[in-house]
Amino acid sequence: MALANAVQHARKRAQTITWKDEDDAAIDLTGATITGIIERAGVQTAITGALALVTAAAGVFSWTYSAADVAQAGAFFVQFRAKYSDSLSEISYRTKWTVLPSFDFELVSPSTSPSGSASPSASPSPSV
Repeated sequence: MALANAVQHARKRAQTITWKDEDDAAIDLTGATITGIIERAGVQTAITGALALVTAAAGVFSWTYSAADVAQAGAFFVQFRAKYSDSLSEISYRTKWTVLPSFDFELVSPSTSPSGSASPSASPSPSV
């Protein structure tokens, strides 16, 4: 399973992943719940973004990143687990995943305070 690179702090697009075995055959994910772990410098943390089945029988699922998933730039490992209703699990190979660094964009919404607003005042001016 190959993972696309992500960009630090970018969360608009979801990654679509096809889970395959070493023979390039899709793993049937029907009835499974997908979870995952990211390993950064030996520290493992749970994926907190949304992992959702897209075409389960064909092994296709999506990963919509959370802020925590893409907060740190670097080269990491990711591993997924498919837990089936019969309590059995399939575990993927550890796969390399890169989060590319972003420039220092302002990541907080601009203030809506009127003190910094360039828009005209809503109150009418007194007529002379």
